[in-house]
Amino acid sequence: MSPVSQPFAAATFQEPWSASAWDSLRLFSLHLVAIGGSGALARTALAPLERIKILLQVESISNTPPMQRYGSFNHAIWRINQREGFKAYFRGNGANVLRLLPDTAIKFALHDQFKVMFAPPDGRPLGLTGKLAAGSATGVIKCLASYPLELARTRLAADTSSMGQARLYRGIAHCMSHTWRHEGTRGLYKGMVASIAAVVPYLAISFTTYDELQSRLPNDRGSRAAWWYGFTKLGSGAAAGLLASTLVYPVDTVRRQMQVSGSPGHSIAYKGYWDCVHRMYRRQGLTAFYRGAGVNALRIVPATAVQFTAYDMLKYALLALDPSAASPL
Repeated sequence: MSPVSQPFAAATFQEPWSASAWDSLRLFSLHLVAIGGSGALARTALAPLERIKILLQVESISNTPPMQRYGSFNHAIWRINQREGFKAYFRGNGANVLRLLPDTAIKFALHDQFKVMFAPPDGRPLGLTGKLAAGSATGVIKCLASYPLELARTRLAADTSSMGQARLYRGIAHCMSHTWRHEGTRGLYKGMVASIAAVVPYLAISFTTYDELQSRLPNDRGSRAAWWYGFTKLGSGAAAGLLASTLVYPVDTVRRQMQVSGSPGHSIAYKGYWDCVHRMYRRQGLTAFYRGAGVNALRIVPATAVQFTAYDMLKYALLALDPSAASPL
């Protein structure tokens, strides 16, 4: 082959950059849809627990007469169907599922990128501080991107209109447009500071705990093929989620009350976060900040275990298809 034709031949068989970019986009799309689909099913299955948790967190400022409030998990699980109908168990779930794709994309795709960003320049493994920083940065972006949907989810779930009564909101779009018309753009982000104060440490603690637990598992081929290995990953995900959610739960309760403060169906309008904390404590003491914590534990353990395990399984599947796909972005 002549020197002239040799470069031409090599160029003929070289993969165009557009094809490589398309493959990366395809892998990421499959990754995102698979996690989003499994997450949507998990959220829908656990929606009744999520709604009961929100009701217990915010019903102390509801216009509903005290005798008609649910008060506890045992009462709520039976009385919701009797008073509001079976579909009421899933109020707010549509908004919760709708924000799943941006949440998932940011939480997992960007989290991997932040871990690379905060990695030591000398090549050492990412330390505890770097893991916390990556989790915190992920939490801030995730909160900012989907907060109006989060607020709509809370307000829809907090609506306790009984069968035969007009609902406070007709749906997600009506909730968001009504909030914007009556409370302005700031109304769509009511409670966001408390939300960041809850989401940032939650993601930082959960991702860091999960990574630390995973680093202590054996990584040889025999262990990964053993029957018990999958259960250890489930346990790691559940422990990480339970620890993080328990530690930040009081802040989560404050943000829920701020989200419904002054909205239709709720009599109290807080002046700010400290006013919210002060009045909650004055009404019910420390227990006010842990209303629904038991229900949250029932919900968070299976949800987080499935979430982290599915993420790892899909990431390893992508690596098997393409060793360069350690992070889809």
